[in-house]
Amino acid sequence: MGTDGDRDTLLVTVPGIDMREGDFHARGLVAAVEQHCWPLAIATVDPGLDAYLDGSVEARLLDGIDEARRAAGVSRVWLAGISLGCQGILRCVRAHPGVAAGLMLLTPYLASTGLIAEVVRAGGVRRWAAANRGREQAKRALLAWLATTPSGELPPMLVGHALGDRFATTAVMLAELLPDGCALSVAGEHDWTSWQQLWRLMLQRDPFGLAAASTC
Repeated sequence: MGTDGDRDTLLVTVPGIDMREGDFHARGLVAAVEQHCWPLAIATVDPGLDAYLDGSVEARLLDGIDEARRAAGVSRVWLAGISLGCQGILRCVRAHPGVAAGLMLLTPYLASTGLIAEVVRAGGVRRWAAANRGREQAKRALLAWLATTPSGELPPMLVGHALGDRFATTAVMLAELLPDGCALSVAGEHDWTSWQQLWRLMLQRDPFGLAAASTC
């Protein structure tokens, strides 16, 4: 991945529920990045489940990202998350625009299945948001922000899901807000096998724009 002095980008991974910080290493996601020999540093920030419940996830993630960025000596940050970790990432980006140069989101969990079903019944997140203006409950605010923010004002992002994943509807809904080519899918369910496949597909696209700087 290059020497510390060569690195100009930091990839921060954010785990989902019932995951440990070391899972990105143990499950081969970090090794998959390292195989490309990009000048890239990697760190994991886990805000903890309680942060999602008490409303502190944005601040905890930002603190962790800033600490990792200073330790790596870089200014450019990409964020990657799985499931609930994607919600944390998007909440952080909403609260702190400019925190990330881009996002990689694997089967995002953004809201309860009941709320997602409500969005589907409304005909999509944009129609749902238009009908729910003024209802700024915390659980609705993230979806409303995504629906009303022009795609050009969001960080570049790749969104992936497995076709049999119980949160696939959320990923499809989010992809509808993004430019063509930003969504990926594989056969599978809500598990590491699917996430590993999606991760490799995302890396094949050189999301960080570092292929020319590869030392392989």
